[in-house]
Amino acid sequence: MSKYLLVLFVFASQPSAWAGWVYFTNNNHASNEYYYAPVENKGKVKVLRTFSQMPVDAKVPYHTPKAVVKVTLYNYSSEQSTYEINCQDQSIQLVERIFYRDMAGKVPFITHKVKDTFIQGSNSEFAKQFIKTPLHFDDIKHYRMAEVACK
Repeated sequence: MSKYLLVLFVFASQPSAWAGWVYFTNNNHASNEYYYAPVENKGKVKVLRTFSQMPVDAKVPYHTPKAVVKVTLYNYSSEQSTYEINCQDQSIQLVERIFYRDMAGKVPFITHKVKDTFIQGSNSEFAKQFIKTPLHFDDIKHYRMAEVACK
């Protein structure tokens, strides 16, 4: 009986089993990536959410303004990103990233948003992800995101 419960638990904890999440690509650092369907429509802007599990723990910066060491890196196992895609202007902007300690995306511990003072006041590579840019159709991820959002 316990074998069946284990199999059921493993299946339920997989993102592909979550309602609404659809396989997107495996081009994200050798991990599978999913997007949430249906894509949210905000007029000329489409909101696309993606979820990916890291094959090994990755690191995310966390800013503590009053600490001696202002930025600390923490391990995470999965993340969800929210993008706004303007199909007319062919632009894309990362607006939020939620980082999870577990692979199933059940235990969020850090959220970064485009309007955070840490993001707006930084010129780090991490903060540059949040800058609105043109869609680069030679990048497979941008191509797939436009394909899903702008159909």
